[in-house]
Amino acid sequence: MAPRTPTIAEIRASTEVLSPPDASATVVKVGENFAVKFGHTVSSKEAETFQFISSNTNFPVPEFYATLVEPETGINFIVMEYINAKSMADLWPSLAAPDKLEITNQLHAALQGLHSLEPPSYLGSVNRRPLTDGVFWTPDQNPATSGPFNTEEDLNEGILKRLAEHEPQAHLTLLRTLITATLRDHKVKFTHGDLQPKNILVKTGLNDSHYEIKIIDCEISGWYPEYWEFCNATIAGRFRPE
Repeated sequence: MAPRTPTIAEIRASTEVLSPPDASATVVKVGENFAVKFGHTVSSKEAETFQFISSNTNFPVPEFYATLVEPETGINFIVMEYINAKSMADLWPSLAAPDKLEITNQLHAALQGLHSLEPPSYLGSVNRRPLTDGVFWTPDQNPATSGPFNTEEDLNEGILKRLAEHEPQAHLTLLRTLITATLRDHKVKFTHGDLQPKNILVKTGLNDSHYEIKIIDCEISGWYPEYWEFCNATIAGRFRPE
C-alpha cells in the first residue's frame, strides 16, 4: 500500500532541503518516503510529463505519487519517491572503469526504452503542449516559437524565430542555410532533454547489482528530433568526453 501523501502544511514545515540554494525550484524531503518539488517555476505540465513517463515506460524515474496545488499561491507541488543516492556528478570521479561501464549500460538501456515510444503526429510536450526547452521557451508560449510543431521544418522555423530576437540578419541567413541543409528527415523521439550528471542518481550497495540509477528533472522532456538528447547532454556535460 502506498504511503499517505503529505499535506502542503507538512511539506512547508520540512527543513530537509535537497535542492541547491540557487535552484529555480525547491526540493525537500518529507518523512522517510517522499521528496517534493515545488515553486513558481514548477508547472502542471511538468507533473503531466512525470505521470506520462511513469505510466508509459520503464524509464527509471522516482515513483510518482501526487500533484498538489496551493490555493492561495497557485504553486504546484510534485510528490515523488525519495531516493537515497548520490548524483553521478559526485560519484563518477571515484569510480573504477568497470563500475562506470555498469552505470553507462543501465543508462543506455533506459534511454533505448524511452526513445522506443511510438511518436505522435507532432513535436512538443506531452498532451500536445508547447516545448519548454530554453531554445523554444517564451513567456507567452507563442506557438510559432514554442510549438507544438507539426513537422521538423516547422520546429526549425521556431528555432530561427527565437534566434531572430537577438541575432543579426547576417547570422540568421547563414544559420537558415545550415539548418535547412542538415536538420531534416529526423525521427521523432521522446526525449528526457536534460541528462546532466547531477540529474542521474546512483544507488550503491545493492545485493543483486552494484548500482541502480534513477533519473530526475523531466521538466523539459517531450517529443523532439532524435538528435536532441545527444546534443543537449553534450552541451550540459560541457563537451567532456565521459
